[in-house]
Amino acid sequence: MLTLFTLNRRSAALAVLSAGLVLSGCETVIDLPEPAHTPRIALKYILSNYTTQRQHDELANTRTLFVSTSQRIFSTKDVRGRKDATVVILDENGTEVERFQPVPPTSPYDTFNIGTYQPTRNLKGEPGRTYTLQASLPGFETVESKLTLPAVPVIESATFIKNVSKSDQSNVYGQLSITVADDPGATNYYVAFARVVDSQNNQYQGWSQVDIATDESDVDVDLGQFQLSTIYSFQGYGYDLFPFADAAVNGKRFSLTTNVRYYDGYCPQASNCQRPDYMEVYVTSMTQDTYNFFLARRRYNDSEGNPFAEPAPLPSNIRPGYGLFGGMTDAVYRIKLR
Repeated sequence: MLTLFTLNRRSAALAVLSAGLVLSGCETVIDLPEPAHTPRIALKYILSNYTTQRQHDELANTRTLFVSTSQRIFSTKDVRGRKDATVVILDENGTEVERFQPVPPTSPYDTFNIGTYQPTRNLKGEPGRTYTLQASLPGFETVESKLTLPAVPVIESATFIKNVSKSDQSNVYGQLSITVADDPGATNYYVAFARVVDSQNNQYQGWSQVDIATDESDVDVDLGQFQLSTIYSFQGYGYDLFPFADAAVNGKRFSLTTNVRYYDGYCPQASNCQRPDYMEVYVTSMTQDTYNFFLARRRYNDSEGNPFAEPAPLPSNIRPGYGLFGGMTDAVYRIKLR
């Protein structure tokens, strides 16, 4: 017998049976009442010690404030941002240290930026200090969240060895190694990633990401293994995002070694070659809430919408709303490429 569950007039996924099986049984339809829902503010913002270095900074963009509202559990509408929010950050003394304003649309047809906000004071978070985010929208209950920015990680060393035989005119392959000294006095949560930049600290050719080599990209999340993530995994689906907890290495030195690749530029003429000059290696410490959020999002994305997968709810530290006020502290190690 094949059982179909209908959820409030939305068809649930149909289980795929083995080839050749004849479906000649019956159907059972169950109408489930929709849970009560009180619309609340939903947002995501990551405060860090990073200073935006250019207008289109791909790393800064992964930490941008986005404000929306929650939806009914059975809603099929796309999430839409809100551009009428008031969002501020206060320090330990209750003094306002940051205020946000909506990102202006690039055209009358620009809906992509609706809900995205930019800081007006360019607050650079200080490790060890406590910050409170408060957000309000007309007709909604005000929400807030608090965090203490974690300490700066200690990168003892980082090396990149180019694989000359595998590299070509457009892509450079090689081996990246990073060693970190863990702080024994605290529980720490980390993520590591890298990018290439030019001598003026600009992202190169609009694409500066250092990727895990293809043969290593399909790696399961392992809390006991320190792995390289990618910058763009903090947005989108995050399949190459590997948060790491120091539970097994508390107070010890730990490291990673992995094969990577990056785009080496474009040379329209032999005398006009633009190449990256440095590889920037980031080891970033996170608050526990930030770690839990990205780890849960990784598990959520791994389920790929399978209704029969183990539930993977996303945690929230926004009260009484939904979302994440995250904290990240970057340590950067520069490797000269030429």
